[in-house]
Amino acid sequence: MIDLTKASTVHIGRRGEHHFRNIEFDVSSLLGDDYPSAALQAIYKRPDGTAYPVVTNYADTVLTWSPSSTDTEIVGVGQLEIRVVFGDVVGKSVKVLTIVEEALVDGIVTPPEPPAQEWLNQVLSALAELDIDELNNLLNLTYNLLNDNYALLNTTHNLLGDTRDTMYMRTGILLNHLHPIETATAPDMTSRRASITFSGISNGNNVVIDTVTYTFVTALGSPAANNVQVLIQGSLRNTVKKLAEAIRGVEDEANIVYGAGADPNPTCTAYWTSQRFSIGSTTIDAGESLFVLEREENATSAIVLTSTAVASINSFARISFLRYLLSGNVSGSGGANSVRGPLHTVLPIGSVVIGGQGGLLYPATYDCHLITLCRQSDTSEKELDFYISSDEDTFTRLQRSTPIGSNTSAESLHVDIEMRQARVPAGYGLYVCMGSDGTSSSAYCDLKFTYHLYPTSLTTDINN
Repeated sequence: MIDLTKASTVHIGRRGEHHFRNIEFDVSSLLGDDYPSAALQAIYKRPDGTAYPVVTNYADTVLTWSPSSTDTEIVGVGQLEIRVVFGDVVGKSVKVLTIVEEALVDGIVTPPEPPAQEWLNQVLSALAELDIDELNNLLNLTYNLLNDNYALLNTTHNLLGDTRDTMYMRTGILLNHLHPIETATAPDMTSRRASITFSGISNGNNVVIDTVTYTFVTALGSPAANNVQVLIQGSLRNTVKKLAEAIRGVEDEANIVYGAGADPNPTCTAYWTSQRFSIGSTTIDAGESLFVLEREENATSAIVLTSTAVASINSFARISFLRYLLSGNVSGSGGANSVRGPLHTVLPIGSVVIGGQGGLLYPATYDCHLITLCRQSDTSEKELDFYISSDEDTFTRLQRSTPIGSNTSAESLHVDIEMRQARVPAGYGLYVCMGSDGTSSSAYCDLKFTYHLYPTSLTTDINN
């Protein structure tokens, strides 16, 4: 079922196919309660530029198109648009990209004389002159050659299939860059964020996030409504990780027990990080921290965030930038300029999900393709390195020495820096570290990061 509120790409068949496939579109967003189904039209533009209306069927808010051989005559990328025409009213859906794939040409002719016939006749003549032992040897040799040829043909067939699949995958990746399923920016001002960094957790300590109370225990029981029990783990780090899972509603009966209304937290999600990060201009030092995000967008009501554990809390705020403090700079005689500062979390592990934090929290593959410099404290030359990690123990560097800077330190610069795109696997966090040729260890850059998300079908290309 194709959602007409989002850009999408549809394979409508192979060249020459005729009413072989039924492609369904959800047209409820077009009809609503105002227009009858008779007002629907589907306009198809073939890859050769020819545009015409196509025959469709409608039932229960679903419009079905069965492409004919006319529609699949030309191989390539076309477009489909569904319209509502009712009196003077004309409404149009988003354009759907269509792909017609190559196939063998149609038509059946009398098969030609087998090219091997003359060769076979010569072999039979030679066999008539052989004795039985020589004949058996020749037959065995022929059998082995045929087996080898069969294996070679199978290998060739498999290689061609792999090549075809790779081409389809790469075509899909290119189309996703032109029409991504979702583009997002971090930080953004749609939802508020907060942090809590733990120094110690004891039995009976709790964390309260809005209406839900999370209690740390050494033995699980039966919590009341809007209460969750989290089993204390063998280390502070693992306990904080388990708390983050409890806030997201992860099912783990051996370590988490949910009361009614608390699975998951209805207001927020949370992700663990041990690296330095920032809530706007506030820098949170490396430690065992929760990166807390509001689920709802553009909400303004207060959100409770408290804890009886030994912890430092930064309350919820609507943040438009990430501040990287250039604490690696060193001043003094022969100052060690250009020293990289510490790793800094941009996107915590598993926090990139299709649809935002208000949807189902399924991690998605993504890439960072743009950095926006919002402001900087000085005009020194700065460089940025990108890292990814799935555990914050092993970090893989994706990009090195990307230049960041401008000839002014004014607020709200919004200087955009295009990135060398590299796909980040689903579930990986994104981290940066920076250096400059300045000597101030308190200099900073305020940054925003924009990234593309990939659908699941485009994340299995092992050659990328």
